[in-house]
Amino acid sequence: MENPRIRPISDLLKENFYVPRYQRGYRWGKQEITELLDDILQYYKATKDRKNKVSKFYCLQPVVVKSRTWIDSNGDIMNGWELIDGQQRLTSILLILNYLEDVRELLERGVDIYSIDFETRENCKTFFENKSYKSAIDDSNVDFFHISKAYHYIKEWFEKEKNKVGIVETLLNADYNVSIIWYEALEEQENTVNDSSIDLFTRLNEGKIPLTDAELIKALLLQADLYASNEERYVKQRLFEIASEWDTIEATLLDEKMWLFLNNTDYNPSSKIDLIFKLLSDKWNGYDNQELIQFEKKDGKPKHFEFLVFDKYLAKKREQYNISTNPDKDVLDPINEVWKEIKDVFSRFYDWYDNHTLFHYLGFLLAFEQDKENLIKELFDLKLNKDDFELNLKERIAKAIKIKRKWSESGIVKQLHEISYGEEDTEIRKILTLFNIETLIKHKKEDARFPFHLFKTEKITSIEHIHPQNPENIDATEERAITWLTAHKTSLAYFTLNGHPQKQEVQELIVKIEALIGDYDKEGFKNIYSETIELYGKLIEFKEHELHTLYNLALVDKDTNSMLNNSFFDVKRELLKTNKLGRYIPICTQRAFSKYYSENPKEMIFWNSEDRYAYYKNIEKVYNSFIHLLN
Repeated sequence: MENPRIRPISDLLKENFYVPRYQRGYRWGKQEITELLDDILQYYKATKDRKNKVSKFYCLQPVVVKSRTWIDSNGDIMNGWELIDGQQRLTSILLILNYLEDVRELLERGVDIYSIDFETRENCKTFFENKSYKSAIDDSNVDFFHISKAYHYIKEWFEKEKNKVGIVETLLNADYNVSIIWYEALEEQENTVNDSSIDLFTRLNEGKIPLTDAELIKALLLQADLYASNEERYVKQRLFEIASEWDTIEATLLDEKMWLFLNNTDYNPSSKIDLIFKLLSDKWNGYDNQELIQFEKKDGKPKHFEFLVFDKYLAKKREQYNISTNPDKDVLDPINEVWKEIKDVFSRFYDWYDNHTLFHYLGFLLAFEQDKENLIKELFDLKLNKDDFELNLKERIAKAIKIKRKWSESGIVKQLHEISYGEEDTEIRKILTLFNIETLIKHKKEDARFPFHLFKTEKITSIEHIHPQNPENIDATEERAITWLTAHKTSLAYFTLNGHPQKQEVQELIVKIEALIGDYDKEGFKNIYSETIELYGKLIEFKEHELHTLYNLALVDKDTNSMLNNSFFDVKRELLKTNKLGRYIPICTQRAFSKYYSENPKEMIFWNSEDRYAYYKNIEKVYNSFIHLLN
């Protein structure tokens, strides 16, 4: 590369920049945008007093370019610079300058600004000229989405800081300005193996917003400068098609419903296609019974393992191509073969997601499996028809839900009706989740699906007691306590009707509740709270041993669980019905509180023995339908 030089942003305003396909897309988020603007603002404040001994320019990280001519989406010949490194920064500065358009015109500073053209985005020029991202988020592709989001982060920052003039002056001043370190790649260096654009791109990005293995793989996959000039047109067209297919895969995996069907929330790479390379890398590394990348198992895989394996694997494919005597071989055969493997994995994922039954059974297994990567590899290796594959999944589910806990005294395995909250919580969560999933599989509406994305993001793993348990401690604000007392006074009133045998005891408690509402004190609430829960249990003849079993347990999210607290059945039902938190309430939880499972519900006030039995029998039916597969 040529020796670096300092170029102020004002010196770049008439330049044209070109982002080649091997580059990662635009990915800066709120943190990077905010840090950049904060740094510029801090420099502006420091330079307001020229007596301060500050540099005459604030330097961004280096930009690496090489001279290039290209044809844009309008068919115009463009002369400018290929951006080898620095696209994130220059795109962000461009967005900032666009946001400051009115101030620039007022100050007559930089009325025209530089352009950026993305090779993989045919309508890129129109996108930047029309500036539709100023008014709305453009989600037509992943790059425009992130650019639009970045613009709105810029807008939020200025609405808070309100210093447009200062930032314009700092960006575009002749001195005391924002500048970049400018490197130009020499033509003779560019054409050598060690110093091609892609080599520079890979090396220079070490230590910055880290490139993912997927982005490094994309750079290798779409490298166009390895082929003869007479093949350039064909090669570029095919690589452009692959780049478009890559974007389609990335966009599909970016859909939260799809992504969280396959993964948990703790795995969230910036390039979702990384998941595919994680799954393929071990297979590739064992190519031809070799270990392409050797490492000590105890030390774990080296950094960028997937990229390093892909590099070696693709090289092996190219070696095969070079020695092949097939007269019909194509110069892109190695690329096409590897790309087909990648697409095959994605197609399998999509088929799973698209199939109503497989979506639910696989979603269950992936939600509770610790080693998801190994599970997926096992499933990929199965050579089964559709029916046998579904049966295999059901057998795996049966093993996952089968009760293994034994009574400590006898050593006998517990029965379904004996597993208890606080002891077998994991088993209870799995069984209740499967109960909901199996209900939706058999739902009359074929498009009714269990929302694994909400199950994971809203943490719908809390076990709710349908009839309230009596906790050791109760801690509530006065407002919440009064609300609880008022609701439960209304609920208790039911038992004062129709000559109920404990009518007098209930009336006495209602009087106490009314007195406490009128003259609240915390200690009094604790006493009334416990007395109310205890009496309620007597009124509905609730068996103590059933309190923590599947006769009385349902799934909700953590926040809804806190909201329901230890309310009576009818109070909980109304709270779930209004659902002020707007959370997903599992279908079987809704049905339990609406007494769907009871053949002839007599009332909707409490969770009686008939309701409990009917609810449990439905859970048992689902459980047994899987467990019998293991016999």
